[in-house]
Amino acid sequence: MTTALPQPRRFLCAVPPTGKYVREDRCQTPIKKLKTISLRPPIDLLYCAGSIEAAGCQVLFRDYSAEELNWDTFLHDLATFSPTDLLLSITTLSLEKDIEAARLAKEHSRDIRTIAIGAHFNTLDRETLERFPVLDVVLRGEYEHACRDLASNIDLSQVLGATYRRDGVICQNEARPFEENLDALPFPARHLAKNELYTRPDNGAVQTSIVTNRGCPFHCTYCLANQVAGTRNRYRSVENVMSELTYCVETLGITNFLFRSELFTQNKRWVTDLCKAIIASGLKISWACNSRVDTITPELLGWMRRAGCWIMAFGVESGDQATLDRVGKRAKVEDALAAIQMARAADIRSSVYLLIGLPWDDVAAINRQISFAKRLDPDFLEIFYPYPFPGTALQREAIELGLIAPDEIPAVAYADPAMRTLHLTKEELVYHRTRALRRFYLRPRTILRTASKLRSLPEALRYLRAGCEQLFVHQGESAT
Repeated sequence: MTTALPQPRRFLCAVPPTGKYVREDRCQTPIKKLKTISLRPPIDLLYCAGSIEAAGCQVLFRDYSAEELNWDTFLHDLATFSPTDLLLSITTLSLEKDIEAARLAKEHSRDIRTIAIGAHFNTLDRETLERFPVLDVVLRGEYEHACRDLASNIDLSQVLGATYRRDGVICQNEARPFEENLDALPFPARHLAKNELYTRPDNGAVQTSIVTNRGCPFHCTYCLANQVAGTRNRYRSVENVMSELTYCVETLGITNFLFRSELFTQNKRWVTDLCKAIIASGLKISWACNSRVDTITPELLGWMRRAGCWIMAFGVESGDQATLDRVGKRAKVEDALAAIQMARAADIRSSVYLLIGLPWDDVAAINRQISFAKRLDPDFLEIFYPYPFPGTALQREAIELGLIAPDEIPAVAYADPAMRTLHLTKEELVYHRTRALRRFYLRPRTILRTASKLRSLPEALRYLRAGCEQLFVHQGESAT
């Protein structure tokens, strides 16, 4: 008598139809009210899908929010694909809504194993499983190897980084060490995604994310980087990154990229080698990246520009040195001023992020931020409200100061204030952010410089639409 072999598991890897967010663990950004950030592929989920496929399992990948699909389509996919496992990409902000996918899956079949990934579970894994019985497993840390284990039918007790429910008891496995050899990971399963849904914010061209390195040695009080990627910057080999770039260009026809990392420019030699490899390959690509203000040089920027870098994002955060020191930024105000000038000299556009709404902020502090933004004069400016993510020092401080309740998880972030300050209400913060953005973008020099760089009518129309939205939002407020 022959014994039937177990059938491979079937995974529905899904972004629920609950709103458009940048679903990256460090950057859980709702994009609705932001002008300099566009929807990105859920690259962490695509990495998971790649690992599951590599284990021999069938995967249906769905970004219901990006495709603007509803729960009816989700139910249809459950019925036609018949998954054994539902893997959900969840953000802290959308958790309450995202869990509906697990509930519907359990209603469809109690045998479906419901799994979730997201930075939220690094801190609140047990609490989440206690609150939501429809969720079976949450994964902590990096997910690729855990997903491979789940796809390979390894017993849950052996899956590092998993917290799960067994016989009514919540079990938390040992944490999984961060992967040292990033080249060993399968590429994200972009062949399963509708890549045309993810575009550059300026011209609407198709853009995908390339995760070049992981980890950050700095310890900013508001940031999740250390929690989700560790404190050591781990780089992929240049050859491995080039292989992924070549695949995207030659197989998928994608030529615009966001080089996603916690800190792209820390290792100048590695960045230079990558740029030289891109130039030598003959790939005609354009790419964006992030950087600290104190990790660039004119020579490095020269290589980056030649290799296709068109814009750099700088998390400047503040023009007040005392604030930078208080949030653990370990950067100097003068370095920010120098970085913008270096980028402009290299013909690389700059996008700067500033924070308002830190616990101690008052009107005077915000006015200083506005003055600094004008002095800094980047090509693009985004003003964020800080979010007290679970497990961050900012969350602990906000609780100690009574700005949020100990168990409070605000449902808004970045373009909407998650908390008041000691001196300003949320409504006052909304007024001051709108006022600050108008005072920056409605300057003649900003308008003329932006117009001079427009390359096509569609691009011009996108800028015009964004400008009108900024001008006419909150009609009762002054633009001066």
